[in-house]
Amino acid sequence: MLRKRRIVIIIIGILCCLGVFLSTKPYLGHIEEEEYEKSTVKIRKRDHIDAAIHDSFYIHQFDHTVQTKVNYRNLRQTDAVNIFQGQKLKNPPCVPFQTWRGTIKICTHDPEQDTMISAFVHEFATWEQNFLNATGDILIKNPGMTFVDLGCNIGVYTLFAAKLGIPVVSVDIFYKNLALLTESIEINSLQDNITLVLNAISDKRENVTLEVVENNIGGSYVKPLKHDKVPEQNIVDSIFMDDLIPLIKTKSVFVKMDIEGTELRALKAAKRFFQTLNIKFILMEWVLHKNNPIAAKEIIKIMIDNGLMPYWDHQQLFPLKVNSYIYWPENVFWIKR
Repeated sequence: MLRKRRIVIIIIGILCCLGVFLSTKPYLGHIEEEEYEKSTVKIRKRDHIDAAIHDSFYIHQFDHTVQTKVNYRNLRQTDAVNIFQGQKLKNPPCVPFQTWRGTIKICTHDPEQDTMISAFVHEFATWEQNFLNATGDILIKNPGMTFVDLGCNIGVYTLFAAKLGIPVVSVDIFYKNLALLTESIEINSLQDNITLVLNAISDKRENVTLEVVENNIGGSYVKPLKHDKVPEQNIVDSIFMDDLIPLIKTKSVFVKMDIEGTELRALKAAKRFFQTLNIKFILMEWVLHKNNPIAAKEIIKIMIDNGLMPYWDHQQLFPLKVNSYIYWPENVFWIKR
């Protein structure tokens, strides 16, 4: 009887191991077709702390024209790229930010107006610590890369990468984010490591309208410019990822993409970007794509065509199954192996 029980236990153990293997086995084949009707798309609530509600979501915005004015148009034009050299904001709150390479100072929005990133940084002295640590680990273990921060916000990733001695190109649509980041750069003496760009990233070069999300400045986004009554400081020029190539001084590149759902449009105009540079890592916000089969599948195809596979973490051996994108985490590492 004891022998039979041992045999049963061994068989169950083998079956469990086999199940784990099959669940982690990468799926690299054809993406299964799924029925998708736009009429069935519902408004979904995001539970991610960097929640942005826009496009097919409810829009909340506020008029920031009454706030302290900044000479945000003090820009140097480099082809289509606007290199930000604007004035700093007056007396912004600057607080310690903890990293595994020591403490840096970071300037934020009023935490009562930006209850997401700025408020979190004020309370906990960190932001997305697991992804930030992973980014630092990648940059340290892969020397000679440039860090391209698309949607840099107040510069958490930008400042950390620059503190590691990595050259950084940081892009954002909101001049106040870049004004705060300018202050942080000076406080931490990182002027030589960072280039700031005030542009939207898209598949068209055009004027677009900035929409600032109330209480979540990190969720700000752009939409087409439809009339002439938009305040000047709400108008942003959109460029291609290809336009950033002259600013990148190394062949190898790590890209962070957090551009509030416009990742697909950005990737559509990045052919030369991928051909000219060696894009080894991309950290992409995925939460706005997992319930959009059309965008998700297009992004997956573009990335795989450029030799990048999706991973839960930069240290994982097996990629995520591409036909299970709805179950992917809210941020995904795309890695060239």
